[in-house]
Amino acid sequence: MMKILRWLPLLLALSCTTHPHSEGREAYFSKIEQHSAGDKQFAGLYHNFEFRATILTHEISKSIHDRLDKFYEWDQFEEQEKLNERMQELSDKTKMWLSFFTPERKNDNLANKISIWKIYLEANGQRYEGRPYKANMNLDEAKALFPYHSRWATAYYVDFPVPTAEIENSSPKLIITGPLGRREVQFQ
Repeated sequence: MMKILRWLPLLLALSCTTHPHSEGREAYFSKIEQHSAGDKQFAGLYHNFEFRATILTHEISKSIHDRLDKFYEWDQFEEQEKLNERMQELSDKTKMWLSFFTPERKNDNLANKISIWKIYLEANGQRYEGRPYKANMNLDEAKALFPYHSRWATAYYVDFPVPTAEIENSSPKLIITGPLGRREVQFQ
């Protein structure tokens, strides 16, 4: 029995490292966290809304692409095609992942034409209005890519009409505003 207890910590440590996606997982999550920001808006004790967002820079987009490639084991052609699409998209616009929560379901309408929200990105002295749309992925995939996302939040992408390269060397600011409040966060 004592021999088993002596080897137990080593066996547990080895069992944790054999998961196919565990290598690089913490580094990936750390990178996502470094490129993310968020805030909460309260009216007294009432929770109006909260959000957390990640700017999909070239570096982050490549990391997400590599992670998806590990998950889905794309063939070489498909992998390269998806990477080219992703990088081409960044040359035309800046893309952001947004996890958004408000306790009133009717107010979670960022992607609607009659939304009560406006989303802006400020960078290099310019202000760009965002175009949000719902992210088309299930909860488990979203959490594997953006660990701060939860089942109570809605996943959105927000496109801004500025090439990603123009904002990557700045410290852009995200502003979410509407009748329930205004919050702004600065990205590093």
